[in-house]
Amino acid sequence: MSRAIPMLRLTPEVAGTLQQQHTKATKALRALTRYNKEFDRQLKALIGYDALRQLHKATDNALLLADLVKEAA
Repeated sequence: MSRAIPMLRLTPEVAGTLQQQHTKATKALRALTRYNKEFDRQLKALIGYDALRQLHKATDNALLLADLVKEAA
């Protein structure tokens, strides 16, 4: 049995505020993504592709471990 998802009704003022927050967050995310790509490009030029790959893998593993510890606590 599926239920209909109720519609969220917003006033124009709240909708405008929400749209502004979305726009601001999207702009910040794009800037961060651009910075990250350039940082990775320069880091690869300095330390090499293999070292950068190992660094990314170690970072992913550290984040997974931190999430696991947080979940276990």
